[in-house]
Amino acid sequence: MKNEFDTPVTLEYATELLQSRVRRIDDSEKLPLRELSGRTLAGDVCALHDQPPFPRSPLDGYAVRAADTAGACRNDPITLRVIAEVDAGGTFEGAVGEGEAVRIMTGAPIPEDCDAVIGQEDTDYGESTVNVYISVAPYENYCRQGEDYRRGDILLPDRTHIGPVETGIIGSLGIAEADVYRKPRVLLMSTGDELVMPGSELTPGKIYDSNLFTFEAMLRDWGAEVVAATHSSDDPEDAVEKITRYAESVDLIITTGGVSVGKKDIMHDVFRIMDVERIFWKIAMKPGMAMLSGIREGKLYLALSGNPYAAFADMHLVVRQVICELTGDDHLQMIRGTAVLADSYKKSSPARRFVRAYVQDGVAHIEGHTGGNGDIASGIGINALLDIPGDSGELRPGDKVSILYL
Repeated sequence: MKNEFDTPVTLEYATELLQSRVRRIDDSEKLPLRELSGRTLAGDVCALHDQPPFPRSPLDGYAVRAADTAGACRNDPITLRVIAEVDAGGTFEGAVGEGEAVRIMTGAPIPEDCDAVIGQEDTDYGESTVNVYISVAPYENYCRQGEDYRRGDILLPDRTHIGPVETGIIGSLGIAEADVYRKPRVLLMSTGDELVMPGSELTPGKIYDSNLFTFEAMLRDWGAEVVAATHSSDDPEDAVEKITRYAESVDLIITTGGVSVGKKDIMHDVFRIMDVERIFWKIAMKPGMAMLSGIREGKLYLALSGNPYAAFADMHLVVRQVICELTGDDHLQMIRGTAVLADSYKKSSPARRFVRAYVQDGVAHIEGHTGGNGDIASGIGINALLDIPGDSGELRPGDKVSILYL
């Protein structure tokens, strides 16, 4: 007899249900500047000083009083007396009077009495005197103090994903270490008597486990800490023992295999034995329909298909969103776009379907990427998924398609 869990939920509702159950990580650790990239900022980072901290020159040339250059042109230059030189890292504390200039280098502080800089290419490069071939307006070629940001400005808000630019900004403030939220801790487990580890002998009836290593790499790329990547046989008690061993130390439990309705689809029994509260089973899409989810002691349990591409789709479309919610960092959100299909797709899609693709210059290529759910090589080189609505017929070259970038 069917029950409420036999009815597939939409992908959007599935992610909404899971995100509503997630306990966002709020404990943090302090890391040195060189180790911040890839992490999530804990707390706002505010400017500790103006940037630049003084008016500075944006180019090599001469700091001048703009009024002294009025009327200058190449055929009738104005000659100024060069009274000093200031390089980046140096200062000039003296006064600049009428008809005087200071040789200046990019990034150097502009003397207090000067209100413009003339690029050296618009002069004769003079040393004791300089011929100026153009006139400049006040504050031309002049970077004002605080032009980039002002002291007290919030430059990086809480939960910002730290990349190279953000790392540089933190360093520009003179900050040598910063607080970041700890990484989500994940238990990853593959199931199946047919699986053997790479490096072992491949005996008749066996296959090498690829899901465990594919998904471990994905989770690490997404900023998670994989506390354990282990394997269980098709014995539910073995799976329960492996999960129980690590459950207390992780935020999220992900398994692959054993979620359909076959004799050895053990995850339903595992949920029952462990008293995991089911959230949903089955998502209305292909591939990846057979996905079982639940919650126990505040931690999500996500049981994915053992078919490599079906589980790959669930990892991107569901698990990735859960990681986003755990961290509060939206940088992992998949970007949606449109493209023009380069190849035909002859299958009809009674249900919503996701197809592997390589997208370049607005064109989606699927030739060579449309293998079955158990195929692995079809995923080589893909960078997007076609999102084909349910009740769609055959797709032809030139059709406009919706895509999600991976």
